[in-house]
Amino acid sequence: MDMMQFQRQTTQLAMTQRMQESLRILQMSNADLADYLTAQALENPCLEVRVPEGASVAPALPSRGIQAALDRDAFATVEGQPPSLLAHVEAQIDLAFFDPGDRRTALAFAEALEPSGWLGQPVSEIAAAAEVEEEEALVILERLQAFEPAGLFARSLAECLALQLEDLGLLTWELRTMLDHLPLLAEGRIAELARRCDCEPDHVRENLALIRSLSPKPGEAFAADRTPIQPPDVRVLRGPEGWEVELTRAQLPRIRVTETDDTGDRQADAWLARARSQARWLERAVERRQATLLRTAVCLVRHQAEFLDQGPRALRPLSMEEVALELDLHPSTISRATATRLIETPRGLIPLRAFFSRSVASDGPEAPQSQDALMALVRDIIAGEDRTKPFSDDAIVKQAKLAGAVLARRTVTKYRETLGIPSSYDRKRAAAAA
Repeated sequence: MDMMQFQRQTTQLAMTQRMQESLRILQMSNADLADYLTAQALENPCLEVRVPEGASVAPALPSRGIQAALDRDAFATVEGQPPSLLAHVEAQIDLAFFDPGDRRTALAFAEALEPSGWLGQPVSEIAAAAEVEEEEALVILERLQAFEPAGLFARSLAECLALQLEDLGLLTWELRTMLDHLPLLAEGRIAELARRCDCEPDHVRENLALIRSLSPKPGEAFAADRTPIQPPDVRVLRGPEGWEVELTRAQLPRIRVTETDDTGDRQADAWLARARSQARWLERAVERRQATLLRTAVCLVRHQAEFLDQGPRALRPLSMEEVALELDLHPSTISRATATRLIETPRGLIPLRAFFSRSVASDGPEAPQSQDALMALVRDIIAGEDRTKPFSDDAIVKQAKLAGAVLARRTVTKYRETLGIPSSYDRKRAAAAA
């Protein structure tokens, strides 16, 4: 075989160390930013940092401690709290997808994840939101289903369990057949399953024990997107011309770049020049962080002004992709800018991500509708029922239709369970016991 040597020129984006550091700064909370800048000022004589009163201050750390502060996960603002499912998935997307179009589609799938780790929308809807063909979306989904832990991005219980068995190298034809007939398994019809799998009933029972050792909801291993206890990053107030958004600058550390005289020593002066350059870059990075946060918050408030006026029932469908397109930014930038951020509103202190709401396809007059608005509608219908005669899920469907929302019964059941509301039977028993 002949060996040939040739050159090929390609163009690709590479994330420099400063780009990575800039993304970390964007994602940091105000307290994390104050700690990080204070640690930087300990080693940089050209950087002065003034931390607001009441903010945490990093102790005098050795170089290893400073690097640890730099590398700290910005999501871990609550001590000991594991990362959220979305943060875990986005970190893997950052490493696995470099093409901008593929990353956009992957993030659309990430936004469609339920807390269980399953997909909460059909692939066709996700593909439409990402503006790609369904076949292209399925290729991206196949790559996402290889993420850890196994079972994420499944579209059904059978697929979730199959992904885990495949990851373990244990997905045989018999197990695949059993997963294809999960209703028989749930009903305990072992003999019929054995005939379909062409094996002995004891073998079916062994496989059943293996299936029961798997996790039906791998996403539950991660923390919910709980809001850390911290002051708000932005606030919204009603002004003479509508809602106005401003940064809470009282919680922000202040940076000043100091000029130092040359020492006459070439090496020392070169080191000081690098220190000044790094200090100025940090100053610009913090300014960009604040500008991105403010632009994002203004955009969200503009789209969801009715939510501030009327409450959750008025939420409109809004995705990170739409906001990113409007602001000419990448969706991952919007994700970092809104992660762990709080906004002070007349309705209280709420996460900035509460302004995003998944779109739900509907045949109703106001289609498509916001998932959060529909969940709020289900909650309000149940709150207004007669406690001695609670609405069944079918009755809730009818009540929602009267309010202009078209919901399927299974969707009502899903929303009710997500809200932690018992079934009508359990609600009736609780009312009788009271």
